[in-house]
Amino acid sequence: MISIAICEDEKIYRDKLKEFLEKFLEQKKYNVEEFENGESFLEKFEKDESYRENLDIVLLDIQMDGINGMDVARKIREWNKKLQIIFITAVPDFLADGYEVKAFRYLLKPIGYEDFCKHFGKCLEEIDENKESSIIINDLNTGKTVVVPTESILFVETYGRNLLVHTEKNVYRVYESIGSMEEELDSEMFFRVHRGYIVNISRIESIKGRTAIVAGNEVMISRDKTKELKERVMDYIEKVMK
Repeated sequence: MISIAICEDEKIYRDKLKEFLEKFLEQKKYNVEEFENGESFLEKFEKDESYRENLDIVLLDIQMDGINGMDVARKIREWNKKLQIIFITAVPDFLADGYEVKAFRYLLKPIGYEDFCKHFGKCLEEIDENKESSIIINDLNTGKTVVVPTESILFVETYGRNLLVHTEKNVYRVYESIGSMEEELDSEMFFRVHRGYIVNISRIESIKGRTAIVAGNEVMISRDKTKELKERVMDYIEKVMK
């Protein structure tokens, strides 16, 4: 079941998006809930944990009365890092801001069905890939074997003879070399920025000198890796913006 939210203050576009979803997802099970402003969406999103955790995609208008879509997206990211955000906008001025909130795609008004299919289809592919991608680790802290979705990994760091795998909700300690962990992770999404660190490129918030900020954590970057990391981040931004 795919869970979708439409947050759009113009009824004509809410109706259009529902029409497109019904046509595109005719062979899939899905549920969709619509919100006519950012305040009503955030009220449910922040108060209803089950809804927040199970929501897959939000189609989010940027220019709304009251709280705008970009501020709604910032609030979303405080609670949920993996929710796919597809922005809807009449002007492309906000595109550069999308990286900050990890927006997946943009739909420019007036929205055509072909454009919708292109971006929404790619979004579903991303969700499927993320659900399938995981690693199995033996957590030394608990003695348990854990399946960790790679999308939830923020960064990995060496810790003595062990590794610390930092995720959205936990830090796992594993007996493994950073080289072998590097081989396990997708090289398109993960980059070894230092002999002791691997980062998830999609989770980098900013780069300051030889430090990457990842979910508020400072991760050291080797001097010879700085240029390549910036290039990899720019490649990721371009991919998101397409």
